[in-house]
Amino acid sequence: MNGYLRITACVAIGMFGVACSSGSSGPLSGLNPAAPAATAASDGHGLVLRAVVGDGTGIVNVTTDARTGDFVVNTQDAVHVRGVAPDTLLYVRVAVDAGLPGGQQSDGTCQRATLGQFGPIALYPGGPAATIETSPAGTGTVHIVGGFTSPSVFNGARVDLLFRIVDALPPAVPTIDLRTDCFTIEIK
Repeated sequence: MNGYLRITACVAIGMFGVACSSGSSGPLSGLNPAAPAATAASDGHGLVLRAVVGDGTGIVNVTTDARTGDFVVNTQDAVHVRGVAPDTLLYVRVAVDAGLPGGQQSDGTCQRATLGQFGPIALYPGGPAATIETSPAGTGTVHIVGGFTSPSVFNGARVDLLFRIVDALPPAVPTIDLRTDCFTIEIK
């Protein structure tokens, strides 16, 4: 069974309202779907990014946000990368199984990631897609303010997701591809 996080919000929820795009790298080669998911503390910190293509590692940190207002899902999130090519623009992408029928939304499988369907993550609600510009040392960070409301993501709903950091968007083939394991969150 894949990891399960109980948090009050979801990382990078801005993509829920955007149609998924088909990735160019195909199946999740290099990731073992039977392996346990990245473990994370109850506060959502420490989701490991591993290289599927190229070099590099990283961490995705999810911190729930006590904001109230228009969004069901609210987070403050950080994506950190290191050991990647210097002075490179990286795109933060996510595959989210929100709205899939028959319990597939939270079965721990990440069907959309398996199909290569990754979409952009908004830097903030309604904002541009999140990117990371690496330093001359090959490190970089982006802070994401997540906020989203959807009929399939409500208080108490569970959803599977997987993060992907790449240096090229479809139809180009990335030379850097970092991914978390599939994990499930519960909106509370």
